Amino acid sequence: MKDIKEFISYNDIFAIHCGISVLEVSPGTATVKMTVQDKHLNGLKLAHGGALFTLADLAFAAAANSRDYVAVGINATISYIRPAGMGDILYARAREIFSNRTLSGYSVNVENEAGELIATFQGTAYKKGSIQTHKRKAGHVHSSDSP
Repeated sequence: MKDIKEFISYNDIFAIHCGISVLEVSPGTATVKMTVQDKHLNGLKLAHGGALFTLADLAFAAAANSRDYVAVGINATISYIRPAGMGDILYARAREIFSNRTLSGYSVNVENEAGELIATFQGTAYKKGSIQTHKRKAGHVHSSDSP
C-alpha cells in the first residue's frame, strides 16, 4: 500500500481501540507507539502481555505491508524482558530480517522512553500478492490506482 501508515491509522479498529499510533513506515521497517493506560493493565497493575504483543504485532504488520504487496502474519513469538507500567510510553520498532518470493521475516523490539528493552518479537509474513490484484478482487480499483 502506498500509504500503509494512513491505512492502518484509519482502518485498524483494534489498533485505534488500543490507542496505538503509527509513527513511521518505510520499506521493511515501521515504528509504532502506545502509552500504557488503565485498559492495558493486568491484575498486577502491569502492562498486560496481550497489550505488548498487540503493539509489536502492529509494527510487524506495518513493516510487512510496507512494500507493493499484501502480507499477512503466519507465525509470531514474543519474549517479555521487563515489565511496563501505567503511563509508560512504549515504542515498537520493526525491521525486516529476510524476504523472498512468498515469505518475509521481521524482528521487533519494544522499548520504553528510556530505551530499555521491554520485549522482543519475531514474526513471519506470507505475501498474498500485489496490492493491485487485491484491490481488483475487492472491487476497489479506481483510475487513480492504476500504475
